[in-house]
Amino acid sequence: MIFLWLHIYVLISLFCCCFAVNREEIIFHYNNTYKYNEPYTVAVSKNTEYIMEFGGDYEAYDTPARVTVASDFANRTYPLFITARQQKGVFSWQLPMIVQTFNGLEQFTNISRTLCPHNNIFSEDEDTCHVTTLNTPIVHLTSSSPDPISVTILVETVQDFYIKLNTTTNLTTTPSQPKYYFYPFDQRKNKIVDLATQRERKKYLCMSGEKSFLNRNLERDYGWLSRPKSVILMIESDDDICALVSIQNFSCPVFDNERDILYDGYYLTMTRRGGITLTQDMFPTGFYIVFIVKTSDEDCSGQSIANSTLPKMAQYFGWDDTISVPTNDGRVKTFSLRVIETISYREYMIAAGAALAFFLSFYVAFIIVLICQKRRYQHDEEMLLPPTTPIDNSQISYIRHGLDGSSGSRYCQGDTPTRTEGSSSSDTESNDDESNVDKDLYLQGNKLCVANLSRCRPRVLYARSKMYLWNVLTVAVFYTLPVIQLVITYQRLLNQSGNQDLCYFNFLCAHPLMVLSDFNHVYSNLGYVLLGALFLVEVWNRHRRYNDVNLGIPQHFGLLYAMGIALVSEGLLSAAYHVCPNSMNFQFDTSFMYITSVLCMVKIYQSRHPDINARAHATFGVLALIIFIGLVGVLNANFYFWVAFTVLHLVTCLVMTFQIYYLGRFRWEGAVIYKGLKEFVRQPLAAVTPTHCGRCVLLVIANLANWAIAAYGVTQHSRDFASHLLLVLMSNLFLYTLFYIAMKLLHRESIRWYSWVFIALTYTVWFSSSYFYLDLSTNWALTPAQSRQNNRVCSLLQLYDSHDIWHFMSSIAMFFSFNMYLTIDDNLSQVPRGDIAVF
Repeated sequence: MIFLWLHIYVLISLFCCCFAVNREEIIFHYNNTYKYNEPYTVAVSKNTEYIMEFGGDYEAYDTPARVTVASDFANRTYPLFITARQQKGVFSWQLPMIVQTFNGLEQFTNISRTLCPHNNIFSEDEDTCHVTTLNTPIVHLTSSSPDPISVTILVETVQDFYIKLNTTTNLTTTPSQPKYYFYPFDQRKNKIVDLATQRERKKYLCMSGEKSFLNRNLERDYGWLSRPKSVILMIESDDDICALVSIQNFSCPVFDNERDILYDGYYLTMTRRGGITLTQDMFPTGFYIVFIVKTSDEDCSGQSIANSTLPKMAQYFGWDDTISVPTNDGRVKTFSLRVIETISYREYMIAAGAALAFFLSFYVAFIIVLICQKRRYQHDEEMLLPPTTPIDNSQISYIRHGLDGSSGSRYCQGDTPTRTEGSSSSDTESNDDESNVDKDLYLQGNKLCVANLSRCRPRVLYARSKMYLWNVLTVAVFYTLPVIQLVITYQRLLNQSGNQDLCYFNFLCAHPLMVLSDFNHVYSNLGYVLLGALFLVEVWNRHRRYNDVNLGIPQHFGLLYAMGIALVSEGLLSAAYHVCPNSMNFQFDTSFMYITSVLCMVKIYQSRHPDINARAHATFGVLALIIFIGLVGVLNANFYFWVAFTVLHLVTCLVMTFQIYYLGRFRWEGAVIYKGLKEFVRQPLAAVTPTHCGRCVLLVIANLANWAIAAYGVTQHSRDFASHLLLVLMSNLFLYTLFYIAMKLLHRESIRWYSWVFIALTYTVWFSSSYFYLDLSTNWALTPAQSRQNNRVCSLLQLYDSHDIWHFMSSIAMFFSFNMYLTIDDNLSQVPRGDIAVF
């Protein structure tokens, strides 16, 4: 029995001794004498841990503490764990920091983290009054390494933590050393962060108790029209290293790594330039600005390197620990930060009102012109005297034929008349005999006049033309409504996710208002809508006074109405696109530009070919094909697509050249082509000698221009195919217009003085506006970070940039263009159609 108790005693003694020995294996070093701004080197192992308390002075709580830990001996097998805790938060990380990239794994041996502000003096709520004024963070260092790991630790206060308005702040960061600063909206007098005043203010609020905080929350600001409500954050850098910038609310914790930064506030990628407009409604007290350097540049450059080898795959997924992991402490990026105030609501109203007043002045000018015309007509009626000479019987016969719609068979002076009958019994087409007669006359060298191609009755032409109006209205409604729905979804997604890379704004001149993140670029499309509506009024006024008596050019008013609707629709769709501009919805901004340019070319062709004008369904079928080609080009504009489009472009130019040269009478038939080749073999010089030299020279110039555009497109093969397609259509519209004006002058047709004014204004404003169109402040064909390099501050009335000016000027140019097409043949309004040449 004694031996049993003795045995038990020995076992208990051994257990106690072993337990005592095991407890002595882990040594905790605790010390509260560590100071700020002094580096300390300690050795940490599985048997030695450090708990280090850093004491601050009486003002240390004004700015947060920044902890820097470095060690070249910690590795992936035995990492070093760091835990920093304060009264209001705990933060932990490990050393080395391992980051997975497309190239493999990257590790960092020097890590700095800024602790969330212990007691921000701008936090004017009652809870912060119970936080101690001394910031004494406790840092815990531990590791499972059997060998001692040398660790260097430094705790310091962040300098210039509070950003001042209109003051430049420079900082340097690395992927393992993110930094952040705080911008308070309340900056007192002279826009300076007065820490002493703010400290006393908060102390007073804390001493006053709950009532003071309640009154503070109920305060209202007066004079809202003059007080700035928003600021622009402008960031510059002198290198192309990719970085993330996050704007976060005034709360803890502050997310300062790539994974967590997506869960709060707004964020954007940048290389050399970045910016964002922030309102006090978003962040009532202020906001944190977080800077993170990314471990690779794929997100900014758009060029990702594929992991093609097995070791890289294993390295990416962490399957092979034997692969060496290079350090990446060399990615050092320097930022230059500046916060400036934006315009006030009063300046919003002044700039917006100025644009509205400018476009309304066109309405005033139109009313003045109407009044002057009315007075002139009244004066002409008073001065009108009865004719003193008898009217010739042939003139009476001609007028009668014109009134009953039967004079369409007259030919130009000098031509051999072949028929004197009126139009055929069909309301829609002239019969085949008449077409053949006209064709034979033209092939014999006789001149073709508008009367030969104006056989349809006026009501038939009106019905045909009206189809353009109904088609463009249908397209506008069914195209615009889904677009508006989509961009509203984009705007909601932008607000909810905070991802500023979704939309390609000019962030240095993107003024938010209500639900719109970029109000000015949406509002600047006002000119398209107002001037399009004014053109519709002009067409209606002319249509009301029009009387078809077989004099002048037959008018297709439905086509003119369609042009006005297209201009209004262009404004609405462009505004919708600028709610959230990006590569996926760029065609919204250009589709009705395509439609407008094609409608204008049809209008020019209609002027001299009223009966054989393209039908509305055929025209919109071609437009559908153009929009489809634009869509494919935006989604997949590779080299082969550019070659195929260039071939289609040049073949189309060749076909249209023959149609225009032969006045729309050329037929792509085997017999015609065979006959031409036969004549070329027999008499090559005579076959290539043009019959109409002036027309031939103009068409050659137009073809050379198209070849130049095609060559530029196929050599550049940019991703921005939609702009190239718009360039092709608009260039051909300009060339065709110049061709029409030149042919009028060659045929000795005069042009009214106001038409010359519209012509001069059209080309002057178009070429002037092209400068602002090419002066890109954004580019959706690049990555968001690359696009931000083009961002610039506002240049007009502190609200508009160069692209807004393009909106203003292009809408004016299109309005002048429409008026030019509307009035260019006014000199022929009293000329018989038998005397008007076709070209």
